[in-house]
Amino acid sequence: MPNSRLSNAALWLVIIALALFLVEQLAGVTALLASPILMFAIAWLIALIVEPIFGWAEHVRIPRSWAVPIVYLALASIIVTGVIALIPIIYDQINRLLLALPTGLTIVWASLEHLQHQLHTIGIQSDIQAVIRVESLFSQFGNLGSAALQQSLELAGGVAQVLFEIIIVFILSFYMAYDRSRLFERIIRLCPPDWRDEAEAFGNIIVQTFGGYMRAQIAISLMYAIVNAIVMALLGINSITLVTVIVSVLLLIPVVGGPIALIPPVLIALIDAPERIVVFVVVMLVVQQILFNVVVPRLIGRVIGLHPLLVFAALLIGSAVAGAWGILFGIPLAGVAAAITNYMTVRAEAPVVPPPSSAD
Repeated sequence: MPNSRLSNAALWLVIIALALFLVEQLAGVTALLASPILMFAIAWLIALIVEPIFGWAEHVRIPRSWAVPIVYLALASIIVTGVIALIPIIYDQINRLLLALPTGLTIVWASLEHLQHQLHTIGIQSDIQAVIRVESLFSQFGNLGSAALQQSLELAGGVAQVLFEIIIVFILSFYMAYDRSRLFERIIRLCPPDWRDEAEAFGNIIVQTFGGYMRAQIAISLMYAIVNAIVMALLGINSITLVTVIVSVLLLIPVVGGPIALIPPVLIALIDAPERIVVFVVVMLVVQQILFNVVVPRLIGRVIGLHPLLVFAALLIGSAVAGAWGILFGIPLAGVAAAITNYMTVRAEAPVVPPPSSAD
C-alpha cells in the first residue's frame, strides 16, 4: 500500500512537471504569433461578454441571425459616438493640465517648504530642496513636451494601426457570435465519439467562466470609475473625463488595478487642487476597502469559485509563465481548471448504473 501511494504521488508530480513544461513551451511558441492570437482572443472575449444578450433574445423568440447584427451595430454606434465625443474633451483637459502644471508645481514646492519648516521646528533636520529640485522638474517637462512633438507623426501612424486592428477584432467577434453554435458543433465533432460529452462540458465551463469573469471585471471597473468621478466632482477636481477613462482601463487589471487606479487622480489633484488631496485619498481608500473587500470577492467568487489564496497563486504563476497576459487571464484559467477538476471528481464519484438486462 505505501509503495502504491508513493508511485501514484510520483506519477502525479511527473504529470504536473510535464504540464508546466508544455505550458512554458506553448507560451514561447505563441509569443511568435502574439498579435493574431491576441486579436482572436479579444474577439472571442467580446463575443462572450455580449452572449447573454443573445440568450435573452432567443428567450423572447428573436432569431440569433437578427439579434447579432442589431447588437453589434448598436455596440459599434456607441463606441464611435463615445470616441468622437470624448476625444475633444480629453484633448482640452490635457491642454489645461499642461497650462496649470507650472502653477501646480509652484504650489507643491511651497507646501514642501512649509513642511520642511515644520519639521525643523520639532527638531527634525531635512533638506527637501536637495532632494527635489523644481528647476529640474520644469526642464524635464519641457524635454517631454518637445519629445512628444517630435513623435507626433509616429503616434498618428500608431493610432491608425490600432484603429485598423480594432475593426478587424470587431469583425472577427461578429462572426464568432453569429456562427457560435455551428463553430462549437464542428469543434466537438473533431473529438473522438467517446470524448464528445466531456468536450462539450469542458467547452461550456470555459465559456461560462471566461464570460462571467470578463463581465464581472467590466462591472467592477464601471462602478469604481463612476464613484471616482462623483468624488472628484464633489471636491471640485477637474479633468474628470480623462481620469475616468484611465481609471476604467486600469481597473480591468485584477487585484493590482485598484491601487494603481488611485495614482492618476492623485497626480491631477496635485496639479489642480493640492489642498484637497488628503480628503480625496481618504474617501477613495474607504471606497476601495468597501468595493474590493466586500463587493468584489462575492462577485468574483460566484463566477470563479476560488479561494483568495488560490487567486493570488494564479496571479503569481500566470505572471511567471506569461507575464502581463498571465496576470490578466491567470484567474479565469485557474477557475476553469478548478471547475473541470470538480466536474471530473463528481463524475468519478457518481454511482455506475448497470444496463437493464434482457429479462427486465
